[in-house]
Amino acid sequence: MRLWKTASLTLAAIVVVVAGYGLALVRRGFSARGVPSFVEKFAATTALKWALPHDYRQLHNPFPPSPGNVQAGMEHFSDHCATCHANDGSGDTLFGKGLYPKPPDMRSAETQNKSDGELYYTIENGVRLSGMPAFGEEQGVGSDAETWHLVLFIRHLPHITSEELNEMKGLNPKTDADREEEQQEEEFLKGGEPSQNPAGEIHHH
Repeated sequence: MRLWKTASLTLAAIVVVVAGYGLALVRRGFSARGVPSFVEKFAATTALKWALPHDYRQLHNPFPPSPGNVQAGMEHFSDHCATCHANDGSGDTLFGKGLYPKPPDMRSAETQNKSDGELYYTIENGVRLSGMPAFGEEQGVGSDAETWHLVLFIRHLPHITSEELNEMKGLNPKTDADREEEQQEEEFLKGGEPSQNPAGEIHHH
C-alpha cells in the first residue's frame, strides 16, 4: 500500500512538472527567433529516433562515394537544399535562421554519426513540425538515386573545399534580380552600357 502511494505521488509530481514546463513554453510565445531548450531538443531527438522504422536504420548507401556520385549530390544539394542549409551545410542562411528549430550543422557529429538509412529516411520523408519537407519520389521532387547521392554529399560536407563552394554558388537557385544583375555585368564586360533597372539605377562592379 505504501509503495502504491509513493508511486502515485511520484507520478503526480512528474505530471505537475511537465504541465508547468509546458505552460512556461506557451507563455514564452511561439516566436521562431528562439533557440530550442535542452528539454525540447532532447524530446524531439528521442521522438525522431523512436519514429524511425527499424528497416531504414539498417540501410547502407548502394552508391559508392565516387567523384561523380558526390558531384551529383552536390549539384542537387545546391539547387534544392542550400537555400536553408547553406552550401557548406552550416544552416547559416536567411531562411535557415528564420526556422524553428534551426537547421542542424550537417558537418557536426550529430549529423555525421547518423546511419545512411537515417539520413535517407529524413530526406525522403521530411520532419514533421519543422521546416524540413519531404523530398522523396512520392512528392515528385527527387528520385531514389538522387536521395542516395545527397547522403554521399552530406558525408562529404566536413571535407568540402573552397573550390567546390565556389562552384556551388553558380548552381544555387537564382532570383529575377540575380539574373538581371548577371545580364548587366555581362553587357558591361562586353564593352556595352549596362541596362537600367525599372528604378533607373545602374548596377555594375
